[in-house]
Amino acid sequence: MGNELFGTSLCQVEHEGFIVSGYHDIPMPEFSHVFSFWKGRRKELLNNQVARRNHIFPCRPVTTTEVFCDFDGTITRLDATDAVLETFALPAWREWEERWVRGEITSQECLARQVELIQADRDTLVQFAAELPIDEGIFALDRRCAQHGIPLTIVSDGIDLLVEAVLRRHGLLHLPVFSNHLRWDDYGHPTLSFPFAGENCESGAGTCKCTLTHQSDPASTYRVYIGDGRSDQCVSAKMQTVFAKGKLRDWCGRNGIQCIPFETLTEVSERLFPKEARIA
Repeated sequence: MGNELFGTSLCQVEHEGFIVSGYHDIPMPEFSHVFSFWKGRRKELLNNQVARRNHIFPCRPVTTTEVFCDFDGTITRLDATDAVLETFALPAWREWEERWVRGEITSQECLARQVELIQADRDTLVQFAAELPIDEGIFALDRRCAQHGIPLTIVSDGIDLLVEAVLRRHGLLHLPVFSNHLRWDDYGHPTLSFPFAGENCESGAGTCKCTLTHQSDPASTYRVYIGDGRSDQCVSAKMQTVFAKGKLRDWCGRNGIQCIPFETLTEVSERLFPKEARIA
């Protein structure tokens, strides 16, 4: 089968502490020794009595795979929200940032206060955001997910106007996006609302990624998360597979969260959809 992220069976196997869900064209964590063990037991899986005797659980098929991707610093090469604040906001935005880093305020309050300091209109922000550099691996990831019928969803604790401007520029507006909503009030002042905040969000985020990615039946859904920063920490602890770079990768290492390191989305696409991944 090779060193890959795809399996070809119908059941879940427990081996060395890992639950491995085998299902055709469904991405899974990369443990080649587990797959070798599992491949040799395929015939035994047809008999539940044999399966139980060998500590292999009865069939619990995975029916859906979903890929969730952060935006700022993951699809864009730099944090789009920070770039806007550095360019158009009054200097006091950094004070709010420092308070958030120290844990004195939530990320929701921090971003709301920072947005109020932006000194630019809608058209200026759209034009600025559209020119931000992106990780062009997003095109391959989008294409391969579509080919395999796997939903790719953007979950961002940033600003929807910026996300939309970038996606429009690069022909990616078909991707579903969940983010914070920027608008201007009757006095022409920018203000932020949080349509996807979670009432009991552990991190106090504007966009609760844990709520958005939650599945009522986790056993039937295989979830993949791709991220790079602090807003990705909480949700990463709840995913079956995490691709992490930057500060998220460091955090995963410190907290014992298993992740697959990456630098570009091209790498992620190649790991999720290796060309040699075929049924043996």
